[in-house]
Amino acid sequence: MKSTPKVHVIGAGVVGLTTALLLQIKGYDVTILAKHFPGDLSTDYTSPWAGARWKTMAPNDDSRLQRYDAESFKLFWELAKCRAGETGIMVVPSFDYYEKPTDEQRNPWWKDVVPGFQVIPKEELPPKVALGYRFTTVLINPERYLKWLQAQFVALGGKRIHVAISDITEAMDDEQNTVDIVINCTGMHAAWLGGVKDKNIKPIRGQNVLVRANHIRRTISMKTKDAYTYIIPRSDGTVILGTTKEEQSTNAKPDPKRAKDIMERAVKYCPDLTNGKGIKRLDVVGHIVGIRPGRVGGPRVENEFKTSPSGKPILVTHNYGHDGSGYQSSWGSAKHVAQLVEEGYAALQARQSKIQSLLARL
Repeated sequence: MKSTPKVHVIGAGVVGLTTALLLQIKGYDVTILAKHFPGDLSTDYTSPWAGARWKTMAPNDDSRLQRYDAESFKLFWELAKCRAGETGIMVVPSFDYYEKPTDEQRNPWWKDVVPGFQVIPKEELPPKVALGYRFTTVLINPERYLKWLQAQFVALGGKRIHVAISDITEAMDDEQNTVDIVINCTGMHAAWLGGVKDKNIKPIRGQNVLVRANHIRRTISMKTKDAYTYIIPRSDGTVILGTTKEEQSTNAKPDPKRAKDIMERAVKYCPDLTNGKGIKRLDVVGHIVGIRPGRVGGPRVENEFKTSPSGKPILVTHNYGHDGSGYQSSWGSAKHVAQLVEEGYAALQARQSKIQSLLARL
């Protein structure tokens, strides 16, 4: 029996790259199979379009998602301290505002995860805002960070294959019939990937505006009854202004009306973008549309045993459906996958050993 299990990871978004890198570090022989890799630009390749800051969306009663996000923050924080330039990770002050906060927003589980968490005094809040926090967080430049992840993976011996996978069984066999494990990190594609076709996946369209404003060195978010607005600077001097959250929409074309609304909200909550001179003074670099991989019930991170077309038992570990939390949960979910792979592969070996013992007695 081979000493090094062979793993195929489907998908090269932030979740797929992080998972592949961690498994390669742990000694597996990993190959990523993907239609798109870092540097490619396509609406159905979600990760390059992300706002990519750490702001957890994990509910107060979901310890699994809390663990994913907390573990990821710790890793990003360490990378920001020692590899900021390479990774495109920035450490900045964050200001979050809520017009009508829920009980959960008033008592965030993560206040001890981030440094410097404070409730903003009422007299310092913007008009019509009932609650605000300030804390320190990390912001990620997707273009630079995805390429960094890929470079680390390749440097450790990881391999890449450009291929469009239409059925999960296509990742189970190679010419030598040596694949043992398949990791499904297909995001939105899990909805129509053969052998998966997850009906709980739902597309959530997000539209943003990219502007140049290298003087902005803080991130701001505002949650009102009708909209969610954010201002997220990046290490290259650009700033992401967002956003929309349009369920069941996959329209890849930017909507000028929505773009105008986003820009108006952004300069309202962060006048420093144009020194108080309105949206006409914004230096617009481009318009962004990404389709977030939402999933009813939250991300699917679990094992499944399948049989390859050649008849070989295969461990399939799923890691998809992270909605807009792909970056901020990436290391935590990858760590969970590594644990599941270890457990699942041990079970697979035990089952094969029993069969071989039985046949040896014939």
